[in-house]
Amino acid sequence: MSDITYNDFSYLHPHKAFISRKEFWEEVIVQLNKDFAIGTQNILLAKTDLNGEEVAETLVKELEKGLPSLTPKLSEILYRIDVSEKRVESLKNLPGDLYYRCLAEIILQRTILKIITRKVYSNK
Repeated sequence: MSDITYNDFSYLHPHKAFISRKEFWEEVIVQLNKDFAIGTQNILLAKTDLNGEEVAETLVKELEKGLPSLTPKLSEILYRIDVSEKRVESLKNLPGDLYYRCLAEIILQRTILKIITRKVYSNK
């Protein structure tokens, strides 16, 4: 299967200092909307109190709902987000619903790491 574990957000635990702040999740949503860049339409809207691990679950559910409609542009979007083809290829034999769920988790994980990296290096 994939190197991502379904419904496992443990990769967030080392970053508690970031994920506990509303501002961090707002940046994640802004980055995801920027990466998906579908005209003026945003794929995600802030619908939660925006702190903690449960936000990741909410964002994955929102992505999961929106990804099937983006299939024609998906490779372009994944390139923009910097998700490797190898990771996407590892999902190809999954049933549709699980495929989109895991893909959403991969997208969110990559976006979160991108923002954390940016924050760490901008503070130095």
